[in-house]
Amino acid sequence: MAALTSTATDLQNEIAWTAATRAAVWGDALEYAPREGALLALVRRSSGVTRTTFLIQSAIAPEHGDLEHDKWGNVSLTAKYWNRAVDIVRRQDGLVGLCVLHTHPGGSGSPVWSGTDDATDQDLGECFLGVGLLPAGAPLLSLVASRGALRGRVIQWSHGAGKSVFNPVHRMRTIAPDVFEARRTIDHPRAEGEDVPAFADRSVRVFGKEGQRQLADLHIAVAGNGGVGSIVADHVARWGVGTVSLWDPDIIRDVNINRSSVYTFDDAGARRHKAPVLAEALRTFALQRDIRVRHSKRDLRLKSELPGLLDADIILSLVDDPRPRHFLNRLAYANFIPIIDGGNVIASSAEDAPDSELGVVENGAIRINTIGPGHACLWCSGHLDSAKLSRAFRTPEDKAADRRRGYVEGLGPEHAPSVMPMNSLTSALVELRLQDLIFMLSKHAVTELYYDMIPGTLAEVPRRRAPGCHHCHPFEGRGDSAEMPFADL
Repeated sequence: MAALTSTATDLQNEIAWTAATRAAVWGDALEYAPREGALLALVRRSSGVTRTTFLIQSAIAPEHGDLEHDKWGNVSLTAKYWNRAVDIVRRQDGLVGLCVLHTHPGGSGSPVWSGTDDATDQDLGECFLGVGLLPAGAPLLSLVASRGALRGRVIQWSHGAGKSVFNPVHRMRTIAPDVFEARRTIDHPRAEGEDVPAFADRSVRVFGKEGQRQLADLHIAVAGNGGVGSIVADHVARWGVGTVSLWDPDIIRDVNINRSSVYTFDDAGARRHKAPVLAEALRTFALQRDIRVRHSKRDLRLKSELPGLLDADIILSLVDDPRPRHFLNRLAYANFIPIIDGGNVIASSAEDAPDSELGVVENGAIRINTIGPGHACLWCSGHLDSAKLSRAFRTPEDKAADRRRGYVEGLGPEHAPSVMPMNSLTSALVELRLQDLIFMLSKHAVTELYYDMIPGTLAEVPRRRAPGCHHCHPFEGRGDSAEMPFADL
């Protein structure tokens, strides 16, 4: 990863939850209106380089006698409720903490912390972190919500000062099968004068200025910077995405040039790596002129690479190897990060005969899958299985016998059939799915798209999560506690 460090003062705090959890926590707490409502939930930590995300999991619904209201409708949580929550935390596997949300239902604007809120949160820090009712290192969050806005803070205990320290939550991400929403809180406003440049006019005419600001606030990671990945990275930079991260360990070769709009024969001659060349190019034409571009020439499955991946809002998986796809599949569910996985294959009579004067295209296909909470994972859909993963660990000599499987199967070698039109269409479908996810265009969940090259048909393929799938269900929302299939175990 290009040089990147973070200090405690610039580390950003975010919360992430599924739409269903958001409704169960925020929505149910508002049911007490016009009185205040409150609710506890389990929370885990997901640690990136520049941000820490607090993954809000299942709500601990209040039972009879768990909440008390004074005559003004102000709410307080009883010792019974707190102790029941602590017991639940102690029974969890991995490092789990608590999030408490209470409402100020009187307005729709950004809520304001009251003096009572401050005093209560001071006591919570002392009790749960100072005294140690929560496990050491467990997160403790306090959220306050109106009908239309939310703000939050991370509570920490300073043993030296003997008091609680509050750090604001800067951003909230909501993940659902049909939408990804990232919203800044009042504690992380846009910089003064931060506006959409005039040269973004044609983009603004599609989604408006607020849509362009939304893109500028996004962090998109592109895993795999080959034929499809380089095109996609080029285009998202031209959209105006504010931060782009790139991963690819490969070197540019002359056989790559026919299917990339960025790499050159000079790059191939100098044996330059794909990721830094692509990163340099993006900075020259990105619509967001102060774009932040990060790149890595390392295998994304290394332990050192995971924090950088966890900084991304959405990851585009455009790799041709089942091993990183398996890694990213697990990451999507464990850390509430949507991933769009894509690939293509062409079968030709000239595939195994490079000196052939005539090649006949026999078939070809493109597959685009969206994975993450609410979607079928790649194992549920049958795009990953034990046999495919095992074959990926075979020697180059063994893999040569499998090259007719192509890129969709993740076993194709460098000389698998590939041409620019197929890669361009693949990248366009990936980008349209990304656009749909960000701007809610289709307003329904699309798990898989399949393009059949010969008849020229595009179909939506219904996929359902397999009950009890042990590649997605057990890892959902586990964050730092998830066991990842690292390459350097």
